Amino acid sequence: MSTPSPDRALPFKTVFHPTDFSADSHIALIHALKLALVTRADLSMMHIDPDAAREDFEDFPRLGPILERWSLLPPNSPDAHISQLGLSISNVRAASDNPTEALIHHLADHPADLLVMATHQYDGFDRWHHQTVAEPVARGSHTPTLFVPTHVEGFVVAETGEPKLRRVLIPVSEKPSPQTAVDITAQLALALGCDKLTGILIHVGSGAIPHSLEYPMLKGFVWQTMIGHGNIVDMILGMGADFDVDLIVMTTEGHHSLLDMIRGSTMERVLRGARCPLLAIPAR
Repeated sequence: MSTPSPDRALPFKTVFHPTDFSADSHIALIHALKLALVTRADLSMMHIDPDAAREDFEDFPRLGPILERWSLLPPNSPDAHISQLGLSISNVRAASDNPTEALIHHLADHPADLLVMATHQYDGFDRWHHQTVAEPVARGSHTPTLFVPTHVEGFVVAETGEPKLRRVLIPVSEKPSPQTAVDITAQLALALGCDKLTGILIHVGSGAIPHSLEYPMLKGFVWQTMIGHGNIVDMILGMGADFDVDLIVMTTEGHHSLLDMIRGSTMERVLRGARCPLLAIPAR
C-alpha cells in the first residue's frame, strides 16, 4: 500500500475534445472543460468540416456561459476573462470528409495527454451502418481517452460543474497491469476534490487478483477487490450497473486478433454497453 501526496497531479496538461457542435457532444464538452480546469491544462477543441475550413470560430461552443453558470465567472464576462482561471483554449477547424483520419493526423502533429470524446453506442449490425469515430481515433492515436456516451450524465453535473465521482470500477486481467488505472483513479478523485471514493477492482477468472498492487490510502478512499466468473464483458457491465458506478477505468492493449477487429476489443465492447463514462488508458 502507498500514501501519495495529496497534491499528486493527473498527468494531463493538454486536453483535446473533438466536437460536431451537436447537443450529443455537450456532456463530453462539460467533462473536457472540468478536467482542463482542475488540471490547469490547455483545452483544444476541433471540428471537422467536409466542405471547407472556415476562418471564423463563432460557431464553436462558448465556454464563458458555462463558467458563469458554474459561478466561476461573473455574469456577462468577456471571453478574455477565461484566462484568469488558468485555462488556455484553442479552436481548430479542418477540412476533410474523413474525420477519423483528420483527427489522427492532427494528434500526430499535436499530441494530447487526454482525449475527451462523445460516443454513440452502436453494436452488432448497427455498427456496420454508422461511421464510428471515437474508438478508432483513440486506438490510432494511442492516447488516454475519456469516452462519454451521449445518453449519460457523467460524473460532472452540467448545471453546476460539481463532481459526482463516488464509485469507480476497475476491471483487472492477467495483463496489462491495472496499477496505472488505480493511480489515475485516485489522482482524478483528488483533482476533482472528492472526499469519498470507492474503487472496485473486478477480476473475471479463477484465483486472486493476478497482480501485486499499491492502493493509494487516503482519508475517505476505500478499495474493494472482487472475483467473478463468466463472460468478461457481461460481468463488467453487470457490476457497473449493480454498483451504480460513475466511471469505468480500463487499461487496454487494443486489438490482438481478427476477431477483435471484427467485434472490438474488450474495452470497446464494454464501452458499447456502459451506463457511465469510460476512461481507457493505453498499456505502456
